[in-house]
Amino acid sequence: MRRGNGGAAILLLSIVLTVLVGLLDYLTPAELDFGELYMIPVILAAWMIGRRTGLVFAVAAAAVEFVVDSPLRETVAANPIAVSAWNVLATTLVLAALAVITDIVYRERERYRLLDEERVVLLRVLAQELPRPLRAADWFARTFEDAISVTNVVKAQFAMLRHATQEATFLATDLLALGRLRLGGLSFTRTPSDLRTIVDDAATESPNHARIIVSAAADQLIAAVDPDRLRHAISSIIARFIEQSPYEPVTILLRASGHEAAIEINSRTRDIAPSDIEFAQLLVAGNGGRMIIIPAGSPRGAGVAIYLVRTAAEAAAAATPSAALENAPRT
Repeated sequence: MRRGNGGAAILLLSIVLTVLVGLLDYLTPAELDFGELYMIPVILAAWMIGRRTGLVFAVAAAAVEFVVDSPLRETVAANPIAVSAWNVLATTLVLAALAVITDIVYRERERYRLLDEERVVLLRVLAQELPRPLRAADWFARTFEDAISVTNVVKAQFAMLRHATQEATFLATDLLALGRLRLGGLSFTRTPSDLRTIVDDAATESPNHARIIVSAAADQLIAAVDPDRLRHAISSIIARFIEQSPYEPVTILLRASGHEAAIEINSRTRDIAPSDIEFAQLLVAGNGGRMIIIPAGSPRGAGVAIYLVRTAAEAAAAATPSAALENAPRT
């Protein structure tokens, strides 16, 4: 329920509840405590109307409880004035604190509700507007490549432009899906893919590809993954290493590890924090894989290891004793 809807009715209901609780308190033995019931109109008024109204009902409820327990039952002589005054003060403070806390909780709830509405609007606008410049860039590359007689070098540049546009489109789609707090919104099309090709593409598309050294085992490693999503993850990790260590090379080792394929990305740099690879970790998890952060003190420096389940045929071959010995993890 939100404030501003039926304020007069809520005010009248709070008054009626206060009177009814007081009447019930008076008609029952003095040994029964109705302190919790006096909280109901205070919470209702503070939540639906506001802090000031809640404080008014806190004072009113404390006064009603005092009148019921003392003058109406003629127990003034039994309770000294100081004791009665203390009981009223303590009850008023408790109910007033409850009114203030209720109002704070409501305000925080409304603040998060408004932020959530703004997020929904922003995501809707991004979903409509963000693809437009990406489609325009792709159209520009395709149109001019077909219309202009260019050399193979220029054609390669146009191909890189189209590839970068496609990468940006995939990334925008993923970010919008994550922004909706629905990881299920990420679209993964997993097919048996050559991991060496994916790693090579991720290294080639980096502006600093000359500093990236890729080495792989002789075996062809096939895993059921989404090539685009996995390439995004590897590219993101490579870019993070290059940002942290602008002068050191980045090495990528692709090898078999039992029934899994391991992709180790290393660089002589400081430790990689989990927050640096959060998005890459989501993409790897969507491909059925897992990631491990390697500390900077290891022989090859700081790194990130990606483990992906190999296809059924390769996993069966790895299960044989000879294959298991051949594909054992390297130290």
